[in-house]
Amino acid sequence: MPDAAAIAGDLVAALNARDYAAIAALCDEDVALSGIGAGSDHGREALRERLARHFAAGDESFGDAVVMQAAGGSPVAIRVTARGRDASARATSVEKVLLIEIDGGRISRLSFFSDAGA
Repeated sequence: MPDAAAIAGDLVAALNARDYAAIAALCDEDVALSGIGAGSDHGREALRERLARHFAAGDESFGDAVVMQAAGGSPVAIRVTARGRDASARATSVEKVLLIEIDGGRISRLSFFSDAGA
């Protein structure tokens, strides 16, 4: 079974590269999503569409990743600094937490959390 910390690192790298195929490969077919756009959703295609809209609205990259995982490997929390530019080209820097659940070596749930003011 793949290491949860390695999956987390691969996810952050794929997000920064906007590599939607690599992100999809890390995820279960019916991955549950929240915190990326309004409401929640399921599935790889919904994930790709939500991420594409998110990154089109404001260029953002994730750095300073700290991976924290529960005994047994899941869930995994990834604290990142999200840096980029918003739609008005204003520089932004905000802490975010990506929470992933892993089942069978694939991400079964992906949630993004950030400061409400971000």
